[in-house]
Amino acid sequence: MFAVLALVLAPGGGARSAGPVPAEPQPDSGALKPGLSVLYYYAKYNHIRELETWMKYKDGKPGEPLALLDAKAGSGKVLTSGSADLVGAHIKGFLRFEEAGTHRFQVTSNDGIRVVLGGEKIYEDPDVHPDRTSDPIAVEIAAPGYYPIEVLYFEKKNTATIQVYWSPPGSSQFEPVPESAFWH
Repeated sequence: MFAVLALVLAPGGGARSAGPVPAEPQPDSGALKPGLSVLYYYAKYNHIRELETWMKYKDGKPGEPLALLDAKAGSGKVLTSGSADLVGAHIKGFLRFEEAGTHRFQVTSNDGIRVVLGGEKIYEDPDVHPDRTSDPIAVEIAAPGYYPIEVLYFEKKNTATIQVYWSPPGSSQFEPVPESAFWH
């Protein structure tokens, strides 16, 4: 009999730990609202670290909750921010998994992004860049339930894209994480 060790390669190489941790305690589903909460920060960012620093000293402006992380705005407004340029977003809530197993994710952004799921940084592309899509990211979900999700994202100027897609166990296709999976 063999033991299985779930190691996932982080973007750019190296191994990371085996998986996100579900919320503990699990939230009461009756107390949750659909979508993810978002706070906006308006400044010129060149790296996720700059957004993090800005967030320590400035209060974010609450935006309408985000039903999906599937926005390709071109030169239009960034998410629900009301602005087309120089926008940072701190997105938080829960991602509900209906089943355990290996879920694959793909992240496309323009510009910087960091995705943390259940306390694990599953992806980061931290600087200014055109639309860029990650390689598939395998994430082992040990048990169904709500997992905290936190996304830092910024758009510097011209075009904006933020897309988080998944392929649940048994699926070979990537699709936007559905509205029914995001809560806050």
